[in-house]
Parts: sequence; structure tokens; C-alpha cells
Amino acid sequence: MKSIPLLSSLAFACPMFVEFFPDPTDVRDEEGEYVEIRLDDFSADSLFVAFEAKPALSFAYPAGSRFVLVHDSSYCPDVPKVSCGSLGSITMPNSRESSWKLWAGACTDSVVLPKPKAGYAFQRVRATDEWAFSGGTFGTADPDYEVGFDDCGIARFKAEYGDGEWTLSGWLTGCDSAMVAVESLNLSKLGGWRSDSLLVAGRFSLRFRGEAVWVRLRLPRDEAPANDSLDTLLVRRGSSPLVISEIHHCPTEPEPEWIELYNGSRYALPLSRVRFPGRGGFLSDSIRPYGTVLVTRDSLSLRTAVGFNDVRIIQANIGYLNNTGGSVLLAVDSTVIDSASWDKNTAKCPAGFNPRTMLSENTPGFLGYASQKNVGEAPFRYTLSSRVVRRRGDPLRIRVEGESEVSLKLLDSARREVWSFVVPPSSGSWWVVPAAERLGVGVGYVSLSVGEYASVVGIVVRP
Repeated sequence: MKSIPLLSSLAFACPMFVEFFPDPTDVRDEEGEYVEIRLDDFSADSLFVAFEAKPALSFAYPAGSRFVLVHDSSYCPDVPKVSCGSLGSITMPNSRESSWKLWAGACTDSVVLPKPKAGYAFQRVRATDEWAFSGGTFGTADPDYEVGFDDCGIARFKAEYGDGEWTLSGWLTGCDSAMVAVESLNLSKLGGWRSDSLLVAGRFSLRFRGEAVWVRLRLPRDEAPANDSLDTLLVRRGSSPLVISEIHHCPTEPEPEWIELYNGSRYALPLSRVRFPGRGGFLSDSIRPYGTVLVTRDSLSLRTAVGFNDVRIIQANIGYLNNTGGSVLLAVDSTVIDSASWDKNTAKCPAGFNPRTMLSENTPGFLGYASQKNVGEAPFRYTLSSRVVRRRGDPLRIRVEGESEVSLKLLDSARREVWSFVVPPSSGSWWVVPAAERLGVGVGYVSLSVGEYASVVGIVVRP
């Protein structure tokens, strides 16, 4: 429990323990353990920290608002007004209660922690002796439990669509007004990010044109950055560049069931707000432009079944896919953006199927020609001056039309790269491809790609 001098409490707050992380699961304990102490405006010559009966750790009183004890200084959080000290030889117990004490000047704080839970931090509930399991806020404040610090955040939001635009409404918490940086990307048409900065107050409302829009909001950073930003996709069903492109609901054992997603836009899309409703939580990672990702319960087994490493695979709880009939929904937050269903006549097991064409398919990680025609337009168009090049004739030229940078490569007969160039967006120019100079007589190839979308055309070099 905390002991605070009567008069000092009127002028300043004493340092106190606010967070412990004794049992990380993603890294070794020595890399992930930490103890977080809130300093506020108190000042003293020294700070002492004791773990049970072990000798106390001694530190010159730290500067800043928080002091974090770690095993390795390289893991100190890169956060303004946060400094770090060493836990030394202290190993935090993973399976029993523990006790800690700190003192500085006339202030002391002593706590007893309950038995840890793997992967969770202990977060102090205000200034009480109660502790709650949380995800951890390494080096920053947790607005769900702490009070008395600067925090201007976005409390919650809702989105509505009508008349060709999205209306995003939000609420500020902890402040009356703030400058918000707004970035938006209309995924329904070609074009880049739009940026703006607005002063908002209380409840605010923002509008964005388009059926599929990626929106980012960012408030000035404060002591609790977790609620300083919003990053979301606003998508109407049927207008999403993110679609279900293949389903394997009854593969040959031991290959696990899987669902393939395709990103038909020229931007990498986050999957943090994407889920299969009724089949677990949100996904993780992102999906590259014109790229695919396979989602499965067992990524290791699927990697073995696929047999090569170029295919992106992420693990998620997708439930079980019925062999004779079923359906899958794809959603951003609570908005369904795509769906697929099947019955015993859709695809003959163990074949999978493509819900865009309703044809049997087994192409994990890439789209065939028929599939590409059904998931949106190609990101570029090109014209070759000829597919036959003579060493002493006119050089090979190519014209590329598109809104994205296009990677242009010249490949030899074994499809090894011998020359490359990046065609700038909206160039409209003819570019010389040095086929006669870089290739021998015979067959060669010209490759064009944006993200994971690629087109390869053969050429012939004559004497």
C-alpha cells in the first residue's frame, strides 16, 4: 500500500507502480519482461526498487514522466519523457504471487501482485491496490485504468453510406477540441491519398466520396497514444477491391481447409479490421497490391501442402467448412463486403472453387486468366512495337498506360532477368527495351508487374 505525506499530496504525486509484465509469450522473458513506474511531477535524489527479499535496485531519480525497468536497454520504449533502468538479475515469477516496493524521498509504494496469466500484463486500477489483466501499454498510459494525465483521444465512431459518400462520425474524449490529420484514399477509382488537417470539437462528422474508402485519422500524440488514431476501411458490399477469390472446403487430407483473399487495388490493404463473421476474430498483417493471401487454421500444414514459399499464408480461426454445402462472409468491422456459398454441385471434392467464376480451381496464391477477368481491371495496359526484333533493325519499344509505377523487365530464354526499368505512372511515352543488345538470337520475354500482378509476353530476336 502507498504512504504519502499529508502536505506533499497537495503539491505533487508520489511515484508509484502502474504496470508489470511478468510472463510474455511471443518472446523470451528476458526480452519482454518489464516494470513500469509512473513519476508525475515528483522529484528526489534517488529512487529505490526492491523485489521481495532481494537487495534493492538504486537509481538516480529519473527525468520524465515514466520509468521502465527492463533487462536489456535496447528494449527501452522509444517514447518521449520515458527513461529506463535495468532489472539486473531479477527474474519475475510466472506461476505465483510476488511483492514489490519502491521508495523515493518521503514516498513509498508497496504492492502484491496475484499469480500472472501468460501473455497478459498487470495494470493498476487508478491508485488503488487492485490489478487488472490487460494487453499492456509499454511506456505509455492506459486510459482504461489510469487517471490524471493528458489524454485527447477518439472515443468511438460510426460510419454511414448514402448518395455516393461515406459519413464518418466520431467523438473526442479527454479534450474539448483538437487538430486532426485526415488521410483518405478512394479505392473505387484511380488516384492517390488525400490529406487535410481540421480543427474538430466534441462530436465531429467527416465525409468521403466513394463506395470503398480507406480512412486514417490522427490526433497529436499524448501520454496515451492508443486512442490517438483511427485506421479503417469503409466499404459497401459489392464494391470492395478485397474479395474471396478461392475456397478449398474439402481438400485431400492432411491438407487443411483454406480461403484465398485477393486485393484488386494498387495499394497494400490492412487486414486488421477484416474478419469472417461467425468464424473468429479479426485477421492480421496486410495484403499486397494485386496480391493474394491464404487464410487457414493450420499454416504449417498448408505450407507443406502448397510446397513453395512464394505464397502468403496467415493463420486464423476460420472454423470448419462443410464439405457438402456452406457459406463464408467477408466483413470489414460489421459491414459485409463479400460472400461465397457452395453446395454438393459447386465443386467435386477434393477440388476447390473460385466464387468469382463458380468453376473448379486449385491455384493457391495466384489467379488464372479467367479469374483475373472477374476481379477487376488490370492495373495497366501495354503495347509492343513488335514481337519480332532484328539485331540490325528498329529497336523494340513498349508503351505502358496506367496510374501506377510499372516494373518492366527483360528476361532471357531461361526467364532470367537481364535488364529492368521502372515506368513512371501516366507516362504515355514509348520506351526502348534493349532486346537486341541484351538477348541472344532466339526466344526472350518482356515482363510487366505492379505489386503481385504480372504479365509476361514472349518475343523473338532474329539475326
